[in-house]
Amino acid sequence: MQEYDWGMENRTVTLMIRHRGEDGKWKRSPAARGANGRVKPGHALVKGKIVPVMDGAYELRHYEDRRVVYTPAGKNAADADGQRARQEKTSTAMVVAEDAGLQIVTGEDRKTLRGSADAYISDAEGRKAMAAASMARSATAEFIRLTKKNFVDEIRKEDLYRFHAALRKRGCGPRTLSNKHSRIVSWLRFAGIDKANIPPRPKYEEALPTIYEPEQYKALLEGADTHTKMCILLALKAGLRDKELRHLEFRDINFTNNTLIVRGKPEWGFKVKDSEQRELPLPDDLVAELRAWRESRSGKRLVLGTERDTPSSVLLEDVKRTAHRAGLSCGSCDGCANREKPKSRSGCEEFTLHKFRRTYLTMLLRNHVDVRTVQRLAGHSDLESTLRYLRPASGPELQAKINAVQW
Repeated sequence: MQEYDWGMENRTVTLMIRHRGEDGKWKRSPAARGANGRVKPGHALVKGKIVPVMDGAYELRHYEDRRVVYTPAGKNAADADGQRARQEKTSTAMVVAEDAGLQIVTGEDRKTLRGSADAYISDAEGRKAMAAASMARSATAEFIRLTKKNFVDEIRKEDLYRFHAALRKRGCGPRTLSNKHSRIVSWLRFAGIDKANIPPRPKYEEALPTIYEPEQYKALLEGADTHTKMCILLALKAGLRDKELRHLEFRDINFTNNTLIVRGKPEWGFKVKDSEQRELPLPDDLVAELRAWRESRSGKRLVLGTERDTPSSVLLEDVKRTAHRAGLSCGSCDGCANREKPKSRSGCEEFTLHKFRRTYLTMLLRNHVDVRTVQRLAGHSDLESTLRYLRPASGPELQAKINAVQW
């Protein structure tokens, strides 16, 4: 029997694409090529047919000692195929040299900025860090465009300083600048940049998180229509995010146990942040309001949906409009100034849905709910994120505690 030629197998490098199948599970398929022989971006060869795929990332498949190995190659089709060609040439040369009794000393291929950025984003998505992946996608693209460089080993401190200057010129605030810097540095360290070529993170003055005072949200509730009132109550007493409010369904609420579960809705294209469901306890008065609201919306699926029972995109506008009618708008911000313009959808910048979430988390902590439980209810993956939401005690509450100190 003829022995299988593993040397030939070892020199073959196949470009694969890792993607979600129709069943939602991750799988690998050969990358598809067009009639011109080039890789067709975002397409795979599945059962002999070229099909578009979702969330695809390229990988190089080769063999080492009869063992299959997959190497990440980023999301850029042309760059990934270039990596495949270079690796295949190197593998072929090494096999030929080995047959001839020679030894080849190989040098590592230069990493491209685009390829390393795609690999970094794929790594974040693989860890289910979707927020980090989304921020990295925009920040890395902007950095690459501004630096006008192609390779990782070309990056120097001056490139990051120019990036800072461009962001300031574009009107980015100090906090945004600092956050984008941190994301870029995380990517460059992932790509192997020496820390000597990375300047320190720009500092900024950390503002206190803002929350609604009781008189503010009580005035909002008094002036709101029933739909907006339910939105405010759910944001305030369950701490739901904007998209969580939009996609909340009555089936997510357990009226017996007084709990609410936050989960994805694939049919609406809604994914839970960090892909983790969470269950929230609801106060009795909110459950009573929700029960009455469900009866008034007989046959509806979404708690805060439109008349057509689709996710509403104007929940924030409704809150701003309510604040304006109640005379709560500050009158001095850009939103207030633009409100009277024709077809304007602006409103007072002091009123946001996320501010209700900060109020919710702060109220839990002030009422002696331990911080780890607050973190779990918030759906945060780390404690630092939770602490950034919390507003320290102030006003009469703090004054009473100061007065009670035995000096």
